[in-house]
Amino acid sequence: MVDTDLVSSGAAPLRWDPLVVLDDPYPTYRRLRDEAPLYHDDERDIWAFTRYDDVQSAARDWATYSSGAAGGNDLDNGAELFQPAGDLAGVDPPTHERIRAVLHPAFKPSEVRTRFEPVVRAAVIRLIDRFADRGSADFARELARPLPAEMVCSWLGFPKEDHPYLTDLFGKMLTRDPGQQALPATALAARDAMHAYIRIAAAERRTASRDDLLSLMVAAQHEQRLSDDELLGICVLLFMAGITTTQGLISNSLFQLDRFRDQQALLRREPDRMAFAIEELLRFEAPLQTLARSTTRDVEAYDTVIPKGARVGLVWASANRDERRWDEPDRLDITRQPARHVSFGEGIHHCIGAPLARLEARVTFEELFKRLPDYSVIGPTVRASTPSDRLFESLPVEF
Repeated sequence: MVDTDLVSSGAAPLRWDPLVVLDDPYPTYRRLRDEAPLYHDDERDIWAFTRYDDVQSAARDWATYSSGAAGGNDLDNGAELFQPAGDLAGVDPPTHERIRAVLHPAFKPSEVRTRFEPVVRAAVIRLIDRFADRGSADFARELARPLPAEMVCSWLGFPKEDHPYLTDLFGKMLTRDPGQQALPATALAARDAMHAYIRIAAAERRTASRDDLLSLMVAAQHEQRLSDDELLGICVLLFMAGITTTQGLISNSLFQLDRFRDQQALLRREPDRMAFAIEELLRFEAPLQTLARSTTRDVEAYDTVIPKGARVGLVWASANRDERRWDEPDRLDITRQPARHVSFGEGIHHCIGAPLARLEARVTFEELFKRLPDYSVIGPTVRASTPSDRLFESLPVEF
């Protein structure tokens, strides 16, 4: 660790409940970085790193901060959606390498760009057509969610007529009771329905393979590189993460570009800045706020000891606003000199779907800004209730 600050200071009591969704968590994150860079929630017995160097270091040290221990890498019981196996983000080597090797060929950035850019652009244009002449829209419900839902469902090979049903299951799996670790019955029932759907679809691929991700996994299963349970878990993970990450990136960005209207105007004038703008938007508002690890040994940090088997939150969103790495980190600045952020994770668990999320966001902004000269968020807005995800369920706008 790079700092010798104490675990907590003598300032006013600092309380952060990692399972409670805050409308604006960033002032709390700043206090955590300054006053308790290694935070311990006594009630939930969860530790947390919030400074960039600490978060990055722990994320890269999978041998000490394990993703594969019981409980998965969500701070609540979200891992139950992917059990009993197959959560690529929730396993360590050698299982991690084996599963990632199955998926890697399909997720190469060049493969993603070739396969998806025309498809994404056509879908974005079609979605914008539905509201462009209306003068108002809900950017979350009518754009940020249906786009990645269509992309991931199509890539998995699920028929178009099933997409509304599957998107509804996604929404139910995303439900949480505020502040509760246990998943609600609604989420678990939706998971079971998703498992049943995948089993039927996989059986069809065993009879006749297709050009889709599910067929790729069924072939790996036939070659004994994946188990039955892993196939189910991977499908649910790709389905969930493929929607949440992109929905968060697009909806958060459109919200922030309304707040920082000078940055929106600059991006409209100079669209060549798009790639850098997306990285700055990801840094500023991480779609995934926090993931957990479990220590495999006692760890000394900040004059204390994190015990073996402890749950440690890596607060990506706080790391991305660390003043020790970025000047004026609470200001959105698309001209900022790029520096590596951790919005897609770090180390061996860096998000495999990041190239597709970036592509979907880029095409969405390109087409939306061509069609709509201006927009304003009119509210009320609604955020997802999952403690790890930062995304809008509803983002009403007028234009």
